[in-house]
Amino acid sequence: MPGSHASRGALRVVLDSNVWIDILVFDDPQFVERKVDKSAALAVLARLAQLVEPAAQPEDALPLPKCKDRDDQKFLELAHAAQAHWLISKDRAVLKLAKRIARDFGFQIAQPAPFAASLADPADNAPRGSTSPAAAVESPV
Repeated sequence: MPGSHASRGALRVVLDSNVWIDILVFDDPQFVERKVDKSAALAVLARLAQLVEPAAQPEDALPLPKCKDRDDQKFLELAHAAQAHWLISKDRAVLKLAKRIARDFGFQIAQPAPFAASLADPADNAPRGSTSPAAAVESPV
């Protein structure tokens, strides 16, 4: 993607704002256990964050499914537009779309712990047919 700060071959991940809030505000035990450095996380966010402008979709393109929680639709749209490998969320409405999104749009949706576990298996990180390296990070508004 133009203007990307990511290195070639980087894993593209979109974090739902609830994940960022858990990391930066609530000291969620799963992040405390992993010794997440909040200052370092913010520095990485500042370095990798970018504006993702969605490309015009062909008229016959399959539309993204609508999330039952309209406030979370933007995360699906961002992950799709950024050609992300993963959308990390704790929201049930988003998680319910995981199988359909993986099948029809080629990115995975997972909670933080299963995503972190998948990093140990590189075969889980890239969806089939993915070739465009970039990074997308969504920060809380």
